Amino acid sequence: MQILLRLVRYQIWALCATWPPLLLCLLALGLAWLGASALPAGSVLLATGAAILVFDAAARLRQAEMIRAEILCIGGLQGSALKVFRQARASWCSRRAALAAASAAGQGRTARELVEKWGYRPWHVFPDHAFSARSPFLRAGFWKSVLGLRQ
Repeated sequence: MQILLRLVRYQIWALCATWPPLLLCLLALGLAWLGASALPAGSVLLATGAAILVFDAAARLRQAEMIRAEILCIGGLQGSALKVFRQARASWCSRRAALAAASAAGQGRTARELVEKWGYRPWHVFPDHAFSARSPFLRAGFWKSVLGLRQ
């Protein structure tokens, strides 16, 4: 029974860490399916985007596991755990994964207070500087992070 309970708890935690890219993936697949007959090229682009979002969800899960392990090792959001948590604040998906990791490690309230103190709100879904010359969409490091090629 304990093993089943741990497995269910992990699945819920993993879903909390990865729901933003999974939701966007389902949205892209739905739009691709709806527009398949009207605009086949657009559907291919949307399906490609959905595939990239699956990789992003896997990368966010790995990131959340790493952040959670660091918080548990340090015993709270301080020192190197705070540094790792802070690195995840630039994008919505990373922020949600970091918040889920902190909650799983028992530091959810502290993490939410930090994120709010940094000025992020739930409607801040685009990465920092998304619509400027410093846009992360134009940088290889962002795409390596999305595809899970960089930790």
